[in-house]
Amino acid sequence: MSEYQYVVFQAVDGPLNDKQLQFAQRQSTRAEVSRWSLSVEYHYSSFRGDVDGLLRNGYDVYLQFTSYGSHELKLRLPRGMPFPKGIWSNYVDGERLLWKSDAKGSGGILTLHPYQDASDFIGVWDAQKYLEAAVYVRERLISGDLRALYLLWLAAAGDDYNNPEEAIEPPVPHGIAELATRGGGILTFFGLDPLLLVAAGKDLKPAPPDATQDHAARWVNTLDPQRAKDILLRFLIGDTAGEKSQILATIREAQTSGGWPTSDKQRTFGDLLKQTEALRVEEEAKQTRKVEAKAKREAAKVEQERADRLKKMLKDPDKFLSETERLVDAGGTRNFKAAAEILFDLREALGGDEGNKVACRHAAKLAKKHPTYSHLKSSLRKRGLIE
Repeated sequence: MSEYQYVVFQAVDGPLNDKQLQFAQRQSTRAEVSRWSLSVEYHYSSFRGDVDGLLRNGYDVYLQFTSYGSHELKLRLPRGMPFPKGIWSNYVDGERLLWKSDAKGSGGILTLHPYQDASDFIGVWDAQKYLEAAVYVRERLISGDLRALYLLWLAAAGDDYNNPEEAIEPPVPHGIAELATRGGGILTFFGLDPLLLVAAGKDLKPAPPDATQDHAARWVNTLDPQRAKDILLRFLIGDTAGEKSQILATIREAQTSGGWPTSDKQRTFGDLLKQTEALRVEEEAKQTRKVEAKAKREAAKVEQERADRLKKMLKDPDKFLSETERLVDAGGTRNFKAAAEILFDLREALGGDEGNKVACRHAAKLAKKHPTYSHLKSSLRKRGLIE
């Protein structure tokens, strides 16, 4: 198996400016670079550009996938961790999950880089799916959603060098199971089952209500007319996404928060894996029952439709005999098979010797009329309508 590496950067808050774009273009001669993204894949080589530099120069999310067990996620948080260090340090171990502050300013980069065996990742790569999950997790982090940090802890705990029976989970944020749908792709990217979030959230209270809209409304009401006009003008002629991101950050920083509610379960990562395995068995059994029930309904529907068709044939057999002639005259293997099916059903609808006589006689008539149509004869023969 040859070595393979795929690298992708995504800008979220706003497009790169000219200077940032020029910096990005210097990082790789092979990459596809735009103001919103940079992506490149390698065989027998690797990306040697300045990853953190790119994240500090316009891009917000970075994903790296390799065929040899190296997978990495980096999230640029322009205003730093939205939690006090006494809280986020419970989730960030400094090795597999690492926070690095900028030399200047309040921003920084959160890096997730556990190691998993390469064989665990065969067939799981889907760049867009994982990018969307990463962007969502970053969005939740920036908004102060502690569940996103717990999710990243789970991914870090899945490191193959980590003993799952010794890794004790940090406080579990309420509503963690609700992240499985949109954030679970991060766990999949790192070779874990998204049902880990469901297992972790069992018997916990739901997430607290999102008060973002209320906070925004109160902040807007504090603006004087001139400041409101200035903001509107920047939205119209400036970097709309960047302006929005900055304003939302200002609103968040103006709020006093009691913190995200948590429960201290003190389970090991191994306990969570066992619970997840049980949930996966239940989920697969549920899906099997759904598939079987759907197949049963479809089979019943087909049978009912056929029964209705046979009733129509019994009422007006000549109409269906004429339809077989039209199909055969039109030619084509599909039409030949359809004509044979009609005669086969007509024989059953009429029943007994009469049904067999009518269907076989008409089949012989069609074969005689079109002696060169070998596919027609084959279709009729398969249905026992001619010898």
